[in-house]
Amino acid sequence: MAGRRQDREHAQPAPSSRAPFRPDARPAGERPRIGASPTRIAATARGPAPAIREIRGPMFIDTASGTFLDLRKPAPTLSRRDFEAELDRLVRAFARNEENPGSVSSEGCRRCVSCMFCRDCEECYRCTHCQRCRASSHLTHCVDCTGLHDCAYCTSSENCTRSNYLALCRSCSECTYCFGCVGLAKADFHILNVKYTRSEYFRVVKSLEEELGIGRE
Repeated sequence: MAGRRQDREHAQPAPSSRAPFRPDARPAGERPRIGASPTRIAATARGPAPAIREIRGPMFIDTASGTFLDLRKPAPTLSRRDFEAELDRLVRAFARNEENPGSVSSEGCRRCVSCMFCRDCEECYRCTHCQRCRASSHLTHCVDCTGLHDCAYCTSSENCTRSNYLALCRSCSECTYCFGCVGLAKADFHILNVKYTRSEYFRVVKSLEEELGIGRE
């Protein structure tokens, strides 16, 4: 018995006639599958060369999607003399045009757009109840102002933005109740760039308006 057990322990297994399993093996004659491996993708995913598209008009060109042949005419070139001559012609044509498109009840205005109840204004946009203002936009009840934007109740001021109740001011932004100020921002109740209390401000401004002969209309 002991001899038979030892013979079975030392016996070698018979070699298998089946071939070892290979994950990437395929039957003979089978076409490679896309996605099996990067090498097969590169070998099988190539298709016919893309056709060449002809571009004949204005359009968005995605150069990553194919080959393009640009058949559009080249943009015209202008010499400095031709450019300056055409620009001068446009400026003179604009100066001759005194129409006020979109404006309502505006008298004596020239080249104002979408203004209402204005008088003697020039080149303004969306202003209302203004007089003798020039090159300004979004004004309300302003008089004798130039280059103001988004302001209200201003008099004889220039180049100010988003401000109210200014008089004789220059280059002020987001200011309220300033008189004779220059270059201030987010200030109120100032006279000649000096801060005043509310009561002092109105008292001094009333005296100055009488002395200078000015007042808001």
